[in-house]
Amino acid sequence: MREGRLNLLMSLFAVFNDNDRDDTSYALARYFLQNFDRLDQLNIYDVMDSCYVSRSGVRRFCQSIGFENFSEIKASSGEWELFRHYFLTYPRLEGSGTHELRRDLDALYGQIDGLMRTREVDVVLDALHRCDQVVLFSADSSSMSLVEFQRAMAVEGRIVQLITESSPAADAVRELGPNDLLLTVSTSGAFVRRQESQVRDSGAFKVYVTATQAPELARLFDTTLLMAQSVRDPSPLHRLYASYGVAYLFDRLLSAYAHRYDPQLAPGGTPTQTDGGHAPADA
Repeated sequence: MREGRLNLLMSLFAVFNDNDRDDTSYALARYFLQNFDRLDQLNIYDVMDSCYVSRSGVRRFCQSIGFENFSEIKASSGEWELFRHYFLTYPRLEGSGTHELRRDLDALYGQIDGLMRTREVDVVLDALHRCDQVVLFSADSSSMSLVEFQRAMAVEGRIVQLITESSPAADAVRELGPNDLLLTVSTSGAFVRRQESQVRDSGAFKVYVTATQAPELARLFDTTLLMAQSVRDPSPLHRLYASYGVAYLFDRLLSAYAHRYDPQLAPGGTPTQTDGGHAPADA
């Protein structure tokens, strides 16, 4: 397996979403997704018969998503409970009456608004502007929000690389130098613990984006953007920070960057023309 723990579920969905229905990879990804709650009970013959594929075809599929063989796929069966806990902990708390989403989100957004007024954010904005290469290194749970930031920064003339846990590309992180920026996003800190060697070996200017106070992890970085002052690990709020919090923070970073450096938005610049424009095709 490639360096760093891969999330099988995310890898399967990537194949499932990106391939035609008559493709063997699509059939295998669909089969494993449909049987994700009993991966450890599957045998190779079930897979071969259900997907009309040879044993070597199953092995090639496993290797294409970063797993050595079918046995390594089966060994990831514990992800089922991990993801159930991740996605369902907060709904359980809502059902018990101890949390309310709107109230928690108001607090979350307020904390991030406060963070945006700190010196740390100024340091990050400056690094985004001056560094040669910018890499976002993130757990899969925050990747969708970061894809939006990646696209938006392109129209600001900054090409940002996104490396997630399903495709670690450790060499790209390690090869960064002092004129580069590594933005590592891990709201609970678990991703950084799994990828600590890559972060430690990187020569880049390193920024840690998190919602958990963990001094032993913060020491790996040059500066930290802490979204929450009171969240401890483990916390049922981590999913909210991984999705809503990361999306809101990086939207605010984009806005602050544009108002500081975009010639049309910066003070004294020419207003951006919006009348008669068209939304992107996927908007």
